Amino acid sequence: MKPLKPLMILLAAGLCQAPATWAADSGPYIGALGGLGTLQSTSLQQLGTVRLPHPLPDLPIDADGSTDRPHLALGGLQLGYQWDAIPVGASAWRFRPAAELEGLYLGRHTPKGDMPVDPSFLGTQYVTIPTTGQLLMASVVFALETPYSQRVFPYVGVGAGMARLSISGADSANPSEPGINHFNSDSSASDSAFAYQLRLGLKGQISRQLSVFTEYRYLSIAATRYGFGATDYPGEHPPTDTWDVRLGRLSYDLFIAGLQYQF
Repeated sequence: MKPLKPLMILLAAGLCQAPATWAADSGPYIGALGGLGTLQSTSLQQLGTVRLPHPLPDLPIDADGSTDRPHLALGGLQLGYQWDAIPVGASAWRFRPAAELEGLYLGRHTPKGDMPVDPSFLGTQYVTIPTTGQLLMASVVFALETPYSQRVFPYVGVGAGMARLSISGADSANPSEPGINHFNSDSSASDSAFAYQLRLGLKGQISRQLSVFTEYRYLSIAATRYGFGATDYPGEHPPTDTWDVRLGRLSYDLFIAGLQYQF
């Protein structure tokens, strides 16, 4: 939450200035944002087959578990359009709707899974998947004008779009096989999935065209699936098929701050 303190100071300073109406007119705006967040724990599964020498049968592998909760940084750009305020009955309260298109980048974060193996005599597989994400999201946002302040406005938003998740340098290790990364022949993979977000924030008008905002955002990305390379250690480890890795729904808690400029 530390990165949000300067923004809160700016909002407080705006409240201390001379009273003013909502200065921004209807029209387009651009914005930039950044923040920090946490990925909630999710399911992780590794499936494959070890090819044992004849006459031994092949050995199917099913390692299934859950991940930890890694932290991450993010950034993004916005393009939006704001409409005229809509009165709420005969009161002084008004809603001001807006539509936004955002490009978001989720910085490198590394979920780690402790995954018991079936068959159980193989112990536990420890999997790390360094991940980045790129998202294109469309949102509707409703700011609330109240009789209590002409400069600071709470808002809510909801949005949906697509996410592209990329994993690079994945590792699958087992203490019974020291020095072996079971994804060693290809440790990179990507997949795309539907995403949606819920937003709750506070916007402060600094000037006619410039505003600052801070918000909590819940971001959810549907389950994804990745294909990693076969284990390839001639003379050290039996060959395997390529590995099928399945990552459950990703749920992020994000704390964001940003600037908007209205034309």
